Amino acid sequence: MRVPLNEAPVVSRARARAAEILSGEPELHEHASRTARRAAELAQRIPGSRATDVVAAAWLHDIGYATPLRRTGFHPLDGALLLMGEDWPERIVRLVAHHSHAALEAPFYGVGHHLGVIEVVTGIDADILTSADLGGGAGDPTPSVAERLEAMRIEEERAGIVPADVRSERYAALLAAHQRVEGLV
Repeated sequence: MRVPLNEAPVVSRARARAAEILSGEPELHEHASRTARRAAELAQRIPGSRATDVVAAAWLHDIGYATPLRRTGFHPLDGALLLMGEDWPERIVRLVAHHSHAALEAPFYGVGHHLGVIEVVTGIDADILTSADLGGGAGDPTPSVAERLEAMRIEEERAGIVPADVRSERYAALLAAHQRVEGLV
C-alpha cells in the first residue's frame, strides 16, 4: 500500500519542523503551507518529479528567515545549514539551498563561495519548487505570480543589495521556471 504524499515520513517531518521553526512567524508559516500545498498538487501531476523531496523542501524553503537561524543573512543558505546539521536528505538540503535561483543573488550577500559548495538541483523538481513558491504568496486572496514578482522586486530594490540587472535576470529565470511547470499541467 502506498503512503499518501502528505503522510510520507520526510514530508511529515518537514511539516512539523517548519511549524516549530516558524511558530513565531505566522506569515512565513502560511507561505510555507501554501507553497507545500501547491508543490504537492504540481508534483503529483507532473511525471518524473520526486514528489516527497519537493514537498518537504517546500515546507522548509524559507526557514532561514527565522531569526534564530540567521547565520549568514542569506536565508536559502541559513536554512540549508540547519538542515545539514540535522542530517536531512542531501537532495532536500540542495533544493532549499538553491531555491528560486539563489545562486544569482548569493555573491552580493558575500556567500557565493559557501553556496557554491552545495550542488544545484536542476530540472523539474527545482522548477516545481520555484513555481509553488511564486504561487504561495501571503495574503487573501493569494497574490498572482505577477503580483508576487512585483512585491519581490519592490522589497529587493528597497534592500539595495542585488544590482538591478541581476534581479532582472533572476526574475526572468523564476518566470521561465514557472512557465515550464504551467506548460506541463
